[in-house]
Parts: sequence; structure tokens; C-alpha cells
Amino acid sequence: AKTAATDRGASPRAGDPGVADGSTSGSSRAGGAAGGATEPEAAVSASTSAATTVAQAASGGAAGLWYPIPGVRLPRTDSNLPGAERAYRDGVSQGFDFHAGDVEVPVPYGAAVIAAAPAQVIRADNAYVEMKAGVWDLLLADVADGASEEELDRLRGRQVWLRTPNGTVLRYGHLSGVASGIEVGRNVYRGQVIGYVGNSGTDDGVAGTRDGARLRFEIWEDEDTFFGEGADVDEVRLAAASLFVGP
Repeated sequence: AKTAATDRGASPRAGDPGVADGSTSGSSRAGGAAGGATEPEAAVSASTSAATTVAQAASGGAAGLWYPIPGVRLPRTDSNLPGAERAYRDGVSQGFDFHAGDVEVPVPYGAAVIAAAPAQVIRADNAYVEMKAGVWDLLLADVADGASEEELDRLRGRQVWLRTPNGTVLRYGHLSGVASGIEVGRNVYRGQVIGYVGNSGTDDGVAGTRDGARLRFEIWEDEDTFFGEGADVDEVRLAAASLFVGP
């Protein structure tokens, strides 16, 4: 059954609306706090601590994650961050969307996608077949009031999933292909090429073009919680700044 309240996932179009709440909380705008520290200072301290905890949990408390495309940085546009609204399916995004023009470096169709951490492959869509136009149209109609997990999975297109030693699952979506040798059960090292940027599971992919190339990157701390879930945009950016360490 569809559950719009928990519906979060992939974006089929580069221009889909998505607005994350970047406003400052009411308590952080208020006046002084006990102990001599102002409430804004206390709020920043608490936010920083929470962000560090989230980042350590996602990375296993180790050296952090590499960006999934060499050279990219955090998306400048808030709608490409976890938790951003996805109005077309009455939900929010579960991950980062890396698009050309928003992440400091080009993100062309076919660009290499790498393992963000040492991990084991637990899913590799080597045999993925793109949806036909009619099936795509029906899917978009079906998700208008909220998407099921199966529908969200289809919207991510071709995927590779990795499980890190601490159990965090890294999901890579919208791939154009899976790298040779990447199959379930294979161990990969951080920085190893696992796939290629594409547009599968999007309107451009269904149309058979190479337009709208992007990478969806989701970080699942457990099977029910994605990185940034429930956080506002400032908290997501702060936690991500601690989580990603290169290259």
C-alpha cells in the first residue's frame, strides 16, 4: 500500500520542484540562555554535535566517505539534498542528486562512479531494461498521491548497492551501466569504479536520450533510516560536510 507520509525517493526530472526547509528554528532566533551562552550559540553547538553523530554513524566513525563521483562537491541547490520535497509523488528525496552545473565539476553521461567506502556489493542491476513510455506514464500517475517502496525503486532506475563493514548501505541510482566485474558478493575498495552516470528511471532515459544525466546517491544507516532524514537543510549540509572527505 502507498504511504505518502513515508514516501521518499528518486527524482525523475532534473527540474522537479524540491524545497527543503532551510529556515532557522524559533529557539535559535530567541534571546539569551542560562549559563551565559546565547540560544543561537547553544543551537549551533547542538546542531554541530548532532551533525557529527550522524556523519560518524553513516561512515562507521572511520575515515568518512568519498564523494561518489571524483571531484564533485555538495549540490549547491537545496532541492538536490536528502529531505527535499518531491511534489510530483507527494514525498521527499532520500538522497543526494549530483547534476552538472550544481556540483563544481561536469557530470557527463557515462562519467565514472566510484565506491565511496570499502564495501561488499549487495545489488548490481546488470540486466536492467528501461521502461517503455506507456509504462512510465502509468508509473507517474500511480505515484501522484505517494509512492510505494517498489515504485520508488523503479524511479531510481539502474542501481548498485554497497554494504559497508558497519552495515551502512550506499545506493547508487540512475546509472547508465554497471562496471565490469561488479556483481553481488564482490568486495570493492574505496575509489573503485562501480558504474557510470546516466539517466535511467527518468523521463529522459525513457525517451532514449542522454539528456538529464545525474547520479542519485543514498546513504542508509539502517534499512529504515536514510542520511539526513528529518533534518532541515542546514543540518544536512553540516552533517554532510563532516561525512564526505574527498577525493
